[in-house]
Amino acid sequence: MALFNPPKGTQDIYGNRALSFAYIEDLLISIAEVYGFIPMRTPTFEQTELFERGVGDSSDIVRKEMYTFLDKGNRSLTLRPEGTAGVMRAITSEKLYATNDLPLKYYYVGKFFRYERPQLGRFREFHSFGVESVGSTSPYRDAEVILLGVSALKLLGLKNITLKINTLGDEQSRLNYKAALKAYFKDHLTNMCADCHDRYKKNPLRILDCKVPSDQEIVKGAPNINDYLSKEALERFNQTLAVLDGYEIDYEIDDLLVRGLDYYSHVVFEFHYVSNKGKDYGALGAGGHYETLLEDVGGPALPGVGFGMGIERLHSVLSDDGLLSEESAFELDFYIMNVGETSFEVAFSLLTHLRSLGYISEMNFEKFSFRQLFKRAERKNAKYALIIGDDEVENEVIQVKDLHKEKQVAVAFSDLSDYIDTLFIEDEHNH
Repeated sequence: MALFNPPKGTQDIYGNRALSFAYIEDLLISIAEVYGFIPMRTPTFEQTELFERGVGDSSDIVRKEMYTFLDKGNRSLTLRPEGTAGVMRAITSEKLYATNDLPLKYYYVGKFFRYERPQLGRFREFHSFGVESVGSTSPYRDAEVILLGVSALKLLGLKNITLKINTLGDEQSRLNYKAALKAYFKDHLTNMCADCHDRYKKNPLRILDCKVPSDQEIVKGAPNINDYLSKEALERFNQTLAVLDGYEIDYEIDDLLVRGLDYYSHVVFEFHYVSNKGKDYGALGAGGHYETLLEDVGGPALPGVGFGMGIERLHSVLSDDGLLSEESAFELDFYIMNVGETSFEVAFSLLTHLRSLGYISEMNFEKFSFRQLFKRAERKNAKYALIIGDDEVENEVIQVKDLHKEKQVAVAFSDLSDYIDTLFIEDEHNH
């Protein structure tokens, strides 16, 4: 029995699973860069007040889920529960808005932390990818970020994506709507959960996101935000939808979609997916527009839009749909099998040479039988075996065996580099 196990809500990620995480992240990064986003790396922990002001003290993240601690200087710090607030802080503290053309377009990928109940695709330590576009008021920027998210999911191989979308309107729209919600929920509050009592006081919009079944029934009768939108807010929303229509993006308007963060305004959205096996993973990613977030953390009044995607959840659904097996399996180009008394130094020199050329290579440093060596090569998914024994050293040849086609040829030392290049040119051509 192990002396230590990973803390609840965390996991060890290794081998092919770690490779598949890297594959997902690399693909998301590549599509973000195609859209003109550049990388941003922020600290793993920030001042607690950043998330209280940025995420909002009425959100479940701030109220229940943050990992907060005092450091040795008695400063309150919090492990980052989401990525947007940290990016806004960096834009502000580094004055990036003053030294770069607008909009500022950044992507991030890394570890985040929330103390929540572990469940399907959810962990307390998790990995997220996200983008933020800051400094442009155009509704086309909202559409651009949504198109990026849809494109990324399709590039991963997911076809039946449901884009759920809504608008929270401008500030006046939300003020009018919150007043209507308060009037409606006032007579129902005694029958609702304790969290909804708190949400009622701080931000009644949060009640719409309650997961308690009995409360959800009450929510069904709540006023609709569309009845409280200003003319300008409705026009902006319709402009974004028109762009999506123009690019034939299927979407579903969800009047109850408010997202779990207080900084959103105008368009909010979620990317939903059900795997081929019928598992409903809910939102694979989500985001929205924000007007005052940068200002709330000490920056200028610049609007923005962004989204985040959970890598664990993406990995789960891609695994369910069989979309990772070939993409993420570890594969050796060469497994060098040295046998005999005089072959080791030649084999090790060859190993070092192949690695210098960029070929993924391994060899045995211990003595094994041929059967054991071929088993090891098979387990490492090697494409080719290079066999070097005493006879090969004496005759200055190497046996090259294609482990997939069971084809073996003897190649002179002097011809080996050219022969190997030919093999991989043929492999690329065949694929």
